[in-house]
Amino acid sequence: LALEQADWFGSAHQAEVLKAAGIADPDERVSAVRTLVAEETRISMLIGVAVGLELGHILIESSEGKD
Repeated sequence: LALEQADWFGSAHQAEVLKAAGIADPDERVSAVRTLVAEETRISMLIGVAVGLELGHILIESSEGKD
């Protein structure tokens, strides 16, 4: 939801959702949806790690300035 609100996915995301949902074979559809969810989860985790690393650098710089 947060990534959607930040417009990280946009039209490409909507196209992939429609593509996965439109697959006629139920097993293939489930596989496509699982893949989409897994990819979105990986992107979210990558963003979380990047934010955490940057925050860590900021905190280290802040604490070094207090010495």
